Amino acid sequence: MIDSEKQNLLKSAIGKYYEFSAVDPIGESLVFRIETFDHYPEQYFDAMVKELDKLGFLAFTNAGTDNEIVVVRRPELSNNLKMKVILFIATVASVFYFGYTYQVSYSGLNNPLENIAYDLVFFVLPISVILAGREVGKYVALKKNGMSYSLPIFVPDPLGIGTMGIINTPNRPYISRKAMVESGSYSLIFGFLISIVFLLIGSFLTFYFPPMAPIVNTPAETIGTPLIMQFVGNRLIPSNGILDPLAFAGWIGIVTTSLNALPLGFLDGGIISSTIMGRRAIYFSYLSIMVIIGLGILYPPWIILAVFALLVGLRGPQALNNITKIRLNTKMLVAISFTILLVGIAPFPFHASANKFQTDISQQYFVVYSNQQDINFNISVNNIGQSTIVPAFEITPTVSFILSGASRSIAPGKMITYTLEANLSNQLSLGFNHFYTTVYSGSYSQTLEILVLDVNLSNSVAFNNNNPYNIPVKENETFNLTLKVSAPENVSILSMGGPNLTFSYFVESHPITLNKSIEYLFPQILVTPSNPLKLSLRADSIPSYWYIVAYDGNYNATYAKINVTR
Repeated sequence: MIDSEKQNLLKSAIGKYYEFSAVDPIGESLVFRIETFDHYPEQYFDAMVKELDKLGFLAFTNAGTDNEIVVVRRPELSNNLKMKVILFIATVASVFYFGYTYQVSYSGLNNPLENIAYDLVFFVLPISVILAGREVGKYVALKKNGMSYSLPIFVPDPLGIGTMGIINTPNRPYISRKAMVESGSYSLIFGFLISIVFLLIGSFLTFYFPPMAPIVNTPAETIGTPLIMQFVGNRLIPSNGILDPLAFAGWIGIVTTSLNALPLGFLDGGIISSTIMGRRAIYFSYLSIMVIIGLGILYPPWIILAVFALLVGLRGPQALNNITKIRLNTKMLVAISFTILLVGIAPFPFHASANKFQTDISQQYFVVYSNQQDINFNISVNNIGQSTIVPAFEITPTVSFILSGASRSIAPGKMITYTLEANLSNQLSLGFNHFYTTVYSGSYSQTLEILVLDVNLSNSVAFNNNNPYNIPVKENETFNLTLKVSAPENVSILSMGGPNLTFSYFVESHPITLNKSIEYLFPQILVTPSNPLKLSLRADSIPSYWYIVAYDGNYNATYAKINVTR
């Protein structure tokens, strides 16, 4: 029961702003009956609430009628500071760990201190700025409406992307419906815009500083973009490539911000939903929880957000003044927030959209020797998918190589040819060596085999007295190669050329036509100084390259490089 002295103070305070026809004490509350409540400016209610707060009381409109103000003693709410600090530390730790593992895989650096520094600057700091930006938006909205700011609840995600965002439950009820919409929408807009900036800057960094590893070692190995952004932004953002850590931080910011736009409890979207739907918003909370739990089958960390939402409460807040209608500018904020939900939501944050390309290699077979163990070749990548890609390249066994091309990114329907200059010296042994060049973009890859024959150029064996021997020939023109040796040798004669190679060699004036890229003319044949081997050949096509190699059991060899023209 409110004593008479307090009742008089309350009547005096409310009388400054509203004319009331009656005051009814009901239990621990006073009910003031106001005539034509809508005729008073909304600011009157806000000012009255602040004055009553100083007296230790709380006023709110009666949801069952449009002409009553109910006054009760202000309840003291627990701030749960200790729990908030623990969750903040857990979130920072999970974000740092996830960013570190991503940075290590992306950069290929072996220095832990360098990886920690890059993780802090290009991942942890951007994520922190995004979350702080959201809270700045909420702070601005609350201060604008004369409300106090309370620290948020951080939601860690140790199983997935480091964080599921933040939930902020104010320590005082919202004064008005306008304050609720502004609090939720400002937070979403600030966080979304900052995330977009990081995503765009990081995407351009991805073009110029591509990943050193073709697959990033993270809890999920393929990255997709939020649903609608796949359609409107795929020509700018490499949605199926491996994002730079800064771009990935922006991507996470978009996804977590859109998660908080869900119409669920005290999430920003839930606050806005409660403003529009009132107590019926609880049904949207039920629906959101069921959707999240269902999607948790595909991506388990979603369940973390559902648990926190249940702990905070499914029923969103109600404004103290829930009678005054919201204006057009406030409705526009609601529409923007709903748009953020649609643009940013990703049911399975690490889904991979369809991505496909074709590759072609300029040269597949090489002959190298002690003084020349570098190879150069071109790989053409034709993007036949629907989104821009940034291909990554890998040669196994691992060798150092220099990559060059007109552009690091490839738009849909376009083809870029890349030149790879590889030094094989650390991985070569005499004889045949198999290397594999793999082109990656996200989860899609194609592998091309390269065969390298490492030989000792010998003075004891030569074609036409030259080693190596370069010979220009015309298409369909017969030419001769004479293999001479200084001592009797069992040698193998091998032809290696481009995929369009077709040639003939003559045995007792009879041509034998072959159209294989690699083919033994003689698996083994004895050649003596007194009886050199004479080969008559004819190029029936114009291959991109063509070698004839002769080698003995110790890979002492000679080879002829045949340049065919029309």
